[in-house]
Amino acid sequence: MLDVQFYGVLQQVAGTRSLQVDLKDDDITVDQVLTQLRQDMPELSAHLPRVACAQGESLVRRSDAVDPRQPLVLLPPVSGGRGPGQWRNT
Repeated sequence: MLDVQFYGVLQQVAGTRSLQVDLKDDDITVDQVLTQLRQDMPELSAHLPRVACAQGESLVRRSDAVDPRQPLVLLPPVSGGRGPGQWRNT
């Protein structure tokens, strides 16, 4: 079992902060976990292509193997704030 944690809009869409995913194989990649999530939770499908993934203290690539002993954290893209040239000293 792998603990998958959702943050931001992903938590709202999933309706939960975390989910236990049954790993079908000991040697599974991040991309394979995301594919399984698309099948199990289709409501996440539109968001998964843009998420950042992390395990431990590091971001992980989709081609990286998952460590089932650590949660896989899914982070939505960050947006908002000021654009270039909009900062002013006051």
